Amino acid sequence: MPSAAVLAPVALPLAAAAVIAIFGLAGFNLGRIAAAAGGWSVVATLLAIWLPVRSSLELTLGQLGYGSAFDLRIDGVTFAFGMMIALPAALLLTLQPRAWQEVVLSMLGLTAAMAAVEAGGVVLTAIAGGTAATIAMVLLDTEDPRARRPSWGLLLAGWLALTWVGVILQVGGGTAVYSAVPVATVTGPIFALVAASAVLASCLFPWRTWPAELWARPSLRAAGVTIATLYPLGFYLLVRAYELGDGHYPHPLFNVLLAVIGIAAAAAAAARAQAAATRREFLGEVIPGFGGFALTAIALGTALGLVAGLILLATASALVACLALLPDRAGIAPLLTIAAAVGLPPGIAFGARAIGFRRGSHSVPGPSASKRLSRRVTSSV
Repeated sequence: MPSAAVLAPVALPLAAAAVIAIFGLAGFNLGRIAAAAGGWSVVATLLAIWLPVRSSLELTLGQLGYGSAFDLRIDGVTFAFGMMIALPAALLLTLQPRAWQEVVLSMLGLTAAMAAVEAGGVVLTAIAGGTAATIAMVLLDTEDPRARRPSWGLLLAGWLALTWVGVILQVGGGTAVYSAVPVATVTGPIFALVAASAVLASCLFPWRTWPAELWARPSLRAAGVTIATLYPLGFYLLVRAYELGDGHYPHPLFNVLLAVIGIAAAAAAAARAQAAATRREFLGEVIPGFGGFALTAIALGTALGLVAGLILLATASALVACLALLPDRAGIAPLLTIAAAVGLPPGIAFGARAIGFRRGSHSVPGPSASKRLSRRVTSSV
């Protein structure tokens, strides 16, 4: 597989956005066919690049400036998070009718999110993540400027903090590339910034934030795409942090604190769901609940806990598409979706929670064991 293939998941939706915009300005709306082609092209290229060889593929396109490399990479983590982002986005773009302006912005948001997970270094991830957050704000305002939306400052705060991390690593260690950062450079204060960036990027708080509030909008076209492209990115930072720390966080206390945040977020989402007055309010707490459980599993620091966290995120990713497409009335579809969200009957969501907590609660791995985390995730994917 040529190394230039790593450009495809980023370049194809960008090209689709350009074509749709050109035809739209000329008065022709290419509709859902072009939107579906752009979205599913990302899924197809990820599968075509990763599945045949299941080994990392990297491409360096020069320098971003001040010593930061323009490095793109597809490995097991990129593939997993890329599919979590691209699959629900492609499904929503295929099944939801929208104006060509909304299609273009959705494609640009998907492009930026894919660039964030393909980025080989901290700086490029921060730039792409901040771009994805900005495009999401424009998309939400384009669809309905009067509906609920998150604060742009809140969305950008995490990415600005991550930019600061990239600068510190670049100056202190000579590089901000995930696989090349000296382990000694990733100190407690630097990791605290990374963790804060992740929590802010996905709003993993025990109170109601934008991943829940967006479901209250009159239309769920922009809400579904926004959550699909932005919500997994904070978790991506925490998984990549294991690579920065050579398989573990700088101190076990960070694992404990992140697990506590995850438990608090999941418990608070469950409490709000029990008190919800409408079906929309209940369904709005599903994704934050899954996010809290996933954060707890990832923070445990075991290989199986990490895989369980990724499975929970993948389930949440599938539910994003389901929730955005559900009719706002009683019926079999909402009933089945709610049952799947709460783990009835016991299935993949229930099993991932149980396995992650049972195995992860035994121990936090030391450096010798935790070095195998990324390799086990890659082999599992």
